[in-house]
Amino acid sequence: MATFEQQIAAFAKRANQSIDRTMRGVSIKLFSNVIYASPVDTGRFRANWFAALSSPSNEVSMNEDKRGTKAVNDMVSVVNGAPVAFEFTLSNNMPYSNTIEFGGYPGDGPNTIGGFSKQAPHGVVRVNVARFQQILDGEARINRV
Repeated sequence: MATFEQQIAAFAKRANQSIDRTMRGVSIKLFSNVIYASPVDTGRFRANWFAALSSPSNEVSMNEDKRGTKAVNDMVSVVNGAPVAFEFTLSNNMPYSNTIEFGGYPGDGPNTIGGFSKQAPHGVVRVNVARFQQILDGEARINRV
């Protein structure tokens, strides 16, 4: 029979594992949603989402990823491969990232209206960050001790 001290230690270990799984799950869901919400023309914008630890990546790629599969898989590898209780970032360094998020395209075109992308008229990061609490609550329920 385990002592009280051993029971507390076992609970603390499970709780820390629960926090770690929740943090990773939230990061993966939030980042995946951002990547999949990204508008697609050539697929270059979607290919340029990079997850990193602590400091945002400054990477830029010439690759295309219309489906977002590679970007999501690479992000999941970063998140799942990180040490316990790490902080994750997701960045896109394409020169038009800010315009996709906040508008400002000059005039209307085949893919824009009123300065915004027709595919993502409310941006891609803001709309997903607004759902953060919902994602966190869902992951916390899944990983409850």
